[in-house]
Amino acid sequence: MKKLRGSVFSVPMFFKKNKSIDFVSLEKYIIKCLENPGVELIYAMSYNTRIRQLSFNEILEVSKLCCALAKSYDKKAIIGHPYTITNDKLHEYCQLVKEFSPFAISLLYPERYYGKNQPLIDFYSIPKRSNLNVLVHEQKLVSGFNGSLIDWPDDLIRDVFKDENIIAVKEDSKNDIITSKILKISKESALNVIVAGGGKIRARKLMKEANLECWLNGSLMLFPEISDKVIEAYLYGDENLINWYEENIEIPYFDKFIKNVGWHVGHKAALHFLGYCELEERAPMPQMSYQELDNYKELLNKLKVSAQKIYYSNY
Repeated sequence: MKKLRGSVFSVPMFFKKNKSIDFVSLEKYIIKCLENPGVELIYAMSYNTRIRQLSFNEILEVSKLCCALAKSYDKKAIIGHPYTITNDKLHEYCQLVKEFSPFAISLLYPERYYGKNQPLIDFYSIPKRSNLNVLVHEQKLVSGFNGSLIDWPDDLIRDVFKDENIIAVKEDSKNDIITSKILKISKESALNVIVAGGGKIRARKLMKEANLECWLNGSLMLFPEISDKVIEAYLYGDENLINWYEENIEIPYFDKFIKNVGWHVGHKAALHFLGYCELEERAPMPQMSYQELDNYKELLNKLKVSAQKIYYSNY
């Protein structure tokens, strides 16, 4: 299987004023992403897709939509799973979604870590019974002894990723040492590594130092129409476009907006400003107020103008 390259596009979640899922707006956004030749794969995930705020049946609906739309464009979809779930219930879910033919199911271990690897190995092996491939969402574990956050131990990394059904990992440790270890495993195997955290600047660094080839879309979530140009620039070293993108979109977006409001609150507000969705969230997820958004409209409009310049090759 050909390895993933470039940017993987996370699927956001849009709600109506009455807090029901806005499937019409969500489908329009996903289609806009899939229409761009730079987008090969969409990914419905725990946080960006607000899976923790969705019911079991809603997660099934979102998974079905993502897979159907991706298939219609001859592209791939990774789907998530209900977060509060037992192993038996996860198997039931896998049996239901296998008919959607996802590229993989993304699994985020829902329990604390007690120093034993077998519970995680068992959890990640469940989709195999339904002939589904797995993407491991690897992020810091919560210690079962004192509640602290801990990186995956080397033996856990080794034990989990030797399963052939695990074809990808969302590397979300935010720790370059852990990231480099997993990228090394990928270099010697068929494992796909999708790096999250740190934006394009960290991805650029890891491309040079650790042969990174795949990362989450981050700020490109706002401007899928320029994805092909920006992704190609990073993959093939167009320093002119890379520097311009970082200076005019990436750095202002993160340093002047996301650092002040937080990623998940911020990207929803930015997508609302750009006309993709309502500002609505489901509690307990915080929602930016319209008054606070007013403080950032000038900045977000500048980002929009910069994206248009890239689109028309007028930067």
